[in-house]
Amino acid sequence: MIELIQSHFAPGSTSLASSKTRGFISVPGTPVEMPFTFIHGASPGKAILLTGGVHGGEYPCIETAIQLANDLDPATVSGMILIIHPVNPAAFLARMQYYGPYDGKNLNRVFPGKATGTVSERIAYQVNQFQQAADFFLDLHGGDIHEALVPFVIYSNLGGPEVAEQSRLASALLGFPYVVGSVSDNGSIGAAATVGTPGFLAELGQCGRWNQGEVDQYKTAVVNVLRGLAVLPGEPVQYEVEFLEKMLVTTATADGCWYPSVALDEVVKKGQKLGEIRDFFGTVKAEYLSDSDGIVLYLVTSLAILTQDPLCAIGVSAK
Repeated sequence: MIELIQSHFAPGSTSLASSKTRGFISVPGTPVEMPFTFIHGASPGKAILLTGGVHGGEYPCIETAIQLANDLDPATVSGMILIIHPVNPAAFLARMQYYGPYDGKNLNRVFPGKATGTVSERIAYQVNQFQQAADFFLDLHGGDIHEALVPFVIYSNLGGPEVAEQSRLASALLGFPYVVGSVSDNGSIGAAATVGTPGFLAELGQCGRWNQGEVDQYKTAVVNVLRGLAVLPGEPVQYEVEFLEKMLVTTATADGCWYPSVALDEVVKKGQKLGEIRDFFGTVKAEYLSDSDGIVLYLVTSLAILTQDPLCAIGVSAK
């Protein structure tokens, strides 16, 4: 990882032990410059990649990454930590949900990206290079501008049992109520797992808002993970969490107005009504039922909805 980072420093610059370097990572072929902080610890250890702001409207994770970059003391770090804050600065400044302003693509759906693709694909490709160089990947997310959610964590099962188990155990150290397994092959954690890097995607925050209390909660959670990875000193707190087998996302089949029938953290049964989409005259266009028993992990809160937008997600326990 250090060689990759140094390629973005000024000519002739070096990264010394117990140092902190700030700058911008240019994404080749695009106008994107991702702000980063690189912390080279005082002693050897793991190489950690931490990202916030893959989606521009998820504010608690972005502020958490910024504050952690300032708070972490290289003298206490074993190994190195690359923090990118935010990954998608143009989407952040445009106050966009999900998508990027250059190509209209969801960055978290184009991993591992393409070196000669669209802007979002090139960003994903750049991040994937760092994923391959890292020993562990923390991707911080939260409730986008139109999303409400309970705190939960997703880890990938694509990298094989050993990588999946490392990811699962580290996910629990965040102390969020739910930890969910995933086999998605187009997201950030799936791309990392595929190249053998364990990690997780964390979710904390509500509806494109942020407050210092949420940021403090997020920072405490991340520091606990870094302790568990022996990157920071101290014993990690062990939490009781609920491990879920998978997450089922219901998506819209029509444009219109979205009316959910369930609440966050509600226990639902298979076949239970999740909500409906109506037209501008109040006529029901589509009704949505749960495909399984489970827990409501997130809900879209905007009245406006487009075809193929997510509506809600149900976390399903292993049977």
